[in-house]
Amino acid sequence: MYCGAFLPKPIMSQGTKLVLQFVGNPITQYDDNSKGNYYGFKAEFRFLKNFGIITGQQLGHDCIFTYNSTVKKTGLFMSPNFPGFYPHNIICHFYFYGDSEERVLIRFDFFDVEGISSCEYLTASDYVEFSNFMSTDRKYRKFCGKREKFNIRSDDRFFRVSLYTNDRFDRSGFRAYYSFERKSKSSDNTSTRGYMISQTESVQLTFYLEVNILILITLLYLLN
Repeated sequence: MYCGAFLPKPIMSQGTKLVLQFVGNPITQYDDNSKGNYYGFKAEFRFLKNFGIITGQQLGHDCIFTYNSTVKKTGLFMSPNFPGFYPHNIICHFYFYGDSEERVLIRFDFFDVEGISSCEYLTASDYVEFSNFMSTDRKYRKFCGKREKFNIRSDDRFFRVSLYTNDRFDRSGFRAYYSFERKSKSSDNTSTRGYMISQTESVQLTFYLEVNILILITLLYLLN
């Protein structure tokens, strides 16, 4: 639930449907002791197929994005709906392809993925997985929780970053910068450092949005 005079982060549906409900309270609206009038909200909505990720090349309609050094040497990528909360029950893969003499450097400047301790299944944690292969890489442990800025490098020309979420809780996810660098520049693999408009009368409004793609709602400003 949202109230007050602040803008919430972007809201993304968990699937193809989203219900937005506005409830007006007549007691607070017409109270003589009220400090001012509140006029509701104005919001922008979009129907998305790219999970709110606008960088890289999406493969089909799944949350899979590729980044190739022949297209761009440096860039930005982030979790779905960042800086809003990411959806539940999704798997997102980010594949990085360098040339034969390159490695991939990933620099995270924001990381907040819901989870605790080892991020294993028994902790019901969401997590991010790193790998030098398409399959699991035993070299890297799972990452979750809130972390300070950190860097991670691939061993070779390919690198995979994958986000796994469950149906429990959510967070804002991550934002990271990638770059393809010559192998001679690095030796360490990891390092760390540290329009819908509501009404103001006493009324309950329900907005029903349904389509076979994800839905993103961003409040542009509150009317007060």
